[in-house]
Amino acid sequence: MPARKRGVVLVAENRTFYRREEIGKLITPEYILGIFEGEGTFSNDRRQNGVPVPCVTLKMHFRDKALLEGIRDYFKLNNRVYEYIHGGRHYAMLIVRDTPTLKNTFVPFFRNQLLGHKGIQFEKWLKMFPYLNSLHHRDLPRKGQKT
Repeated sequence: MPARKRGVVLVAENRTFYRREEIGKLITPEYILGIFEGEGTFSNDRRQNGVPVPCVTLKMHFRDKALLEGIRDYFKLNNRVYEYIHGGRHYAMLIVRDTPTLKNTFVPFFRNQLLGHKGIQFEKWLKMFPYLNSLHHRDLPRKGQKT
């Protein structure tokens, strides 16, 4: 039974208001921009050989996993939404590292659209990985070449 406090029912459930399929029909570009302004990161991972790889990450509480899946579906991605526990908290996370997807989907989507500090982070990220701005995917750096 949910706890009651002054006539208000406090419910702690791990679910979203809408199901993933409904989210997919309701989600808008503006909504996604807002989510990324607050929760997204433009960063990099490192391969085993130390080469930095660009990535876009969106991490939220596990209860919003359906929302992350809806965003993934909006972009028509095949990526898995990962679950993990850190510091006793349960998270869900969408990570995109695929260069063609970053270059052809995410860069055009976010270019000149992020209004807060995330816009600065995005521009710095693009400077770290200039090949994301080029016209052709084949402009990726070769092994041993600096990015």
